[in-house]
Amino acid sequence: MSPVNVQVNNHLRLAGCLLAAGDWPEREQGQRPYKPHRLAQAARRALAAHRQHPAVAATQGLEPAELFRQALADRWPEPAAAAIADFAASQEVVSFSAESEADWQAAADDLAAVLARGDLAGFLAGLFGPLDHDLQVHPNLLYPGWQAVLVETDGQVVLSQPPPPAWGASLPWRYGERPDEVLGALAEGLAQPLFARSQAALSTGQTPATLALAAAVLFLRQTEGAAAADQFMLMEARARKLPRLPALVQALAEGGMVNGAARQTLDRLGPVDMP
Repeated sequence: MSPVNVQVNNHLRLAGCLLAAGDWPEREQGQRPYKPHRLAQAARRALAAHRQHPAVAATQGLEPAELFRQALADRWPEPAAAAIADFAASQEVVSFSAESEADWQAAADDLAAVLARGDLAGFLAGLFGPLDHDLQVHPNLLYPGWQAVLVETDGQVVLSQPPPPAWGASLPWRYGERPDEVLGALAEGLAQPLFARSQAALSTGQTPATLALAAAVLFLRQTEGAAAADQFMLMEARARKLPRLPALVQALAEGGMVNGAARQTLDRLGPVDMP
């Protein structure tokens, strides 16, 4: 079984540059105001001249998940492919990538140190059995800046994970400054597609998203201890209006593997994301 690897993915970094050069930063602020990472702000300034570039125009209507999916596969539809190749080779994009390389590596090292606090791949294998996908995490310092994006290709699951957003006008936290929050986000993000492929969500009425959040609580309990896990669980239950989340966490903890005894326990519980 392979571990969960942290790796700066150049294809996803290019997708972040396309978002930075277009209207996504303004759209994102309209959804949820926050202070972007300083590298995201630098990318907007560095790539401002490309606002009307054909590559930006061709991808501007895509939601981040679809943009990242095409970027990871490196298969762009024509005529966008030629425009994106031109955008990627432009002096502004090349210079920005080179000048920010140390920041990306520092972020990857920081995120890897947080991930090393536990065995996420082992935890997921304990729930689902042997994993048949390569699990990777991309530290996203560009856009989207407050939401993770999950991308799947043949044999590979990549989670683009931004640093934890701070409050008000403060810059985002470093990954290592919020280890519990980061570990919970990584566990939730990587567990969700596994739950989506599992029959547990379909047979018990739980959604993959809610099951993944419950699994994240269990991973935190295993890695950081009960106090950190309970704090994370209560905060997320309140924020997402899931008052029965603790009951789901308990059911998942008692049931063991998702495709085994846990299904019977979850059946008895019923959906937790219903009023």
